Amino acid sequence: MMRILDRVTDDSTAAIEQQLDELERQSRERQAELRELAAQLPAAMSRRTLVKQMARSVRDAPDRSTVVKRTALKVARTPADLVRQLRNRD
Repeated sequence: MMRILDRVTDDSTAAIEQQLDELERQSRERQAELRELAAQLPAAMSRRTLVKQMARSVRDAPDRSTVVKRTALKVARTPADLVRQLRNRD
């Protein structure tokens, strides 16, 4: 029985390695961007400030109805998700 790796040619190996290198480079770029964004965030934020900012974002959102609908659906799903997690834990 021939293994999959035995069928891979040197050209295809080089192409795969090149794609992996490109993906790794892009990943490093995204990580650097996220680190920059995280550095701009305040170190700590009160819950009150967070809720106020979220409310302001919803108020200013152009697709407010969609945001509210998705939030309501997520909140409604939370108890079922918790029950499922507890059941799967056992």
